[in-house]
Amino acid sequence: MNQELVQYLQQQMRTVDARLRRFTHGPDEKKRPSRFMYVKLKQYVEDFLSKTSENRLVIIPGFRGVGKTTLTAQICAEYKQKGYDVLFLSVEDARNLFDVGIADLLSAYESILGKNLESVDKPILIFLDEVQSDPKWAITLKSLFEKTTNVFFCCTGSSAVTLQTTSNLARRAVFERMPPMCFTEYEMIRNGIYPTPGLKAKIRQAVYFSKDADAVYTSLLQLQPTVNQYWSTVNRSDIRPYLAHGTLPFSLMMPNETAVYESISLLLDKIIKLDLPTLGSFDIETLGVVKRILFAIAENDTTSLKTLENRFGINRLTIANIFEALEKAELLIKIPAYGSNMTIAKKANKYLFMAPAIRMSFFYFTGQESTYLSRQGKLLEDSVGAHLYREFILRGEGAIRYDSAQGGADFILQIQNSRQIIIEVGMGKKDKKQIVSSSKKINSDYNIIFSDSALEVDHALKTVFVPLDYYFLM
Repeated sequence: MNQELVQYLQQQMRTVDARLRRFTHGPDEKKRPSRFMYVKLKQYVEDFLSKTSENRLVIIPGFRGVGKTTLTAQICAEYKQKGYDVLFLSVEDARNLFDVGIADLLSAYESILGKNLESVDKPILIFLDEVQSDPKWAITLKSLFEKTTNVFFCCTGSSAVTLQTTSNLARRAVFERMPPMCFTEYEMIRNGIYPTPGLKAKIRQAVYFSKDADAVYTSLLQLQPTVNQYWSTVNRSDIRPYLAHGTLPFSLMMPNETAVYESISLLLDKIIKLDLPTLGSFDIETLGVVKRILFAIAENDTTSLKTLENRFGINRLTIANIFEALEKAELLIKIPAYGSNMTIAKKANKYLFMAPAIRMSFFYFTGQESTYLSRQGKLLEDSVGAHLYREFILRGEGAIRYDSAQGGADFILQIQNSRQIIIEVGMGKKDKKQIVSSSKKINSDYNIIFSDSALEVDHALKTVFVPLDYYFLM
């Protein structure tokens, strides 16, 4: 047994309270609020302790900065205070220090316990952060899962962990993706204003699963008093900071916007340096260009591979591989053009940012943040793209495209091959031009315009104007 590793683990166990506090409390010693996922993760732990569920392995993927470590630290701290045996470790830190994996760490832990994990007679909660740092994490956890029923494992990692998961482990693990924050979560954490129970599901059902535009309008009209009641408690000016940086929870702890965007810049550096090499084969020179490519996308999200090839002097196949890796890292969302396979192949993909804060960070450092009013439409489009990705693509319930024609609509949502909805988004008043243009060639069930317009329906165009008041509550 590596004695240095045993001593390291002993140090980690001895200082766990202080380490957890760094994540659970802010610099002002105030307790950090918890995200929606906290309730769900706590239920998994409770079910394990009460032996009412077989879910003993929970994996939480998500890109860096969405609050995975804080979440697990909050749960870990709560159950440690209740007297349970807990282990809270960063696999990434241990690998950087000792070049070891999860198997080595847990072997050292067994040495401290004086028994194998399969022999423990009381529940143990093990929280492992950034597991993708260990290439063998999946096979190691599968083996440990099968050996013991008295240990609960909760693992966080980059979005790559879903790609590294074996089919055998996938059948044993529960995956709970950690997305950037939605607006109601932002309000809950920032201002203590909780969402109205059940309202999100009702709006979602009305907007995406109604039989026609009239049904969308009627359902939303019935929900209007409840929606108005929520907004009577919320300051509408919060929408700007939410879109500008509020999708990333750490921004709420920052003293000013400069600190926020500097943190985002460092976050991107870390993703490029540590996560992208696990998602593709890139040399150092290529990785050095990734941030500049992201900036090019922030300026123009439908820039062609040929244009980027000429601009950066990197062949388009490599650039395509970079985009594929950024998609896998869930930093970017790819929106292909609508049409036949031939049309899609000829047209540039549109790339949106999973968190609008990332796009805004590029504007900030180039001195363009003062143009927020002219950029807010793109930030909203990022937000809607991330919403559709989370609600339909991750659930395997649909696909999103865009109309590549001049003046075409922002999104065409295809839901389980059963319905097609054209969606246009915009801040302020939004006209019908894009919907009219796209409707001429795309046969939709009905159309949605998310904007600041009042709730209304255009029967002839089978289009519903849905106020952003509704969108931000989904």
